Amino acid sequence: MRIVLDTNCFISCIGKLSPYRNVFDAFLSGNISLCISTEILLEYEEIFLTKWGNEVTENLLSRLIRADNTEFVTVFFKFNTIIADVDDNKFADVYLASNADLIVSNDAKLLALNQLGFPTFEVINLQTFSEMLKKKN
Repeated sequence: MRIVLDTNCFISCIGKLSPYRNVFDAFLSGNISLCISTEILLEYEEIFLTKWGNEVTENLLSRLIRADNTEFVTVFFKFNTIIADVDDNKFADVYLASNADLIVSNDAKLLALNQLGFPTFEVINLQTFSEMLKKKN
């Protein structure tokens, strides 16, 4: 399964005691692939640095960059589907450019993409995705 993971959801699934840790573990074990762009990677870095500092950020980003199941996507066309928060368009654009299966986000603006007629999106929240992974195992 190929997903685009919103930054806040990524943060929520990293901690060893997180109820959503199975999402990060699924990535680490190669059961899901993360579709990212340079723009998403830079946002991950910015937020990780703020939350955890240099060492943890370098470790996480190194793991992410080197993983065989990280797909780097170049976005050639920006759809600008999210007007309320244009910064979130990077996730929608990577989803479309990569033909990913899902966007995982708890952000109402990203979840609202499900209501668009075109282009078609499938956005689910982190809890739903975590439960879906549990049922697969």
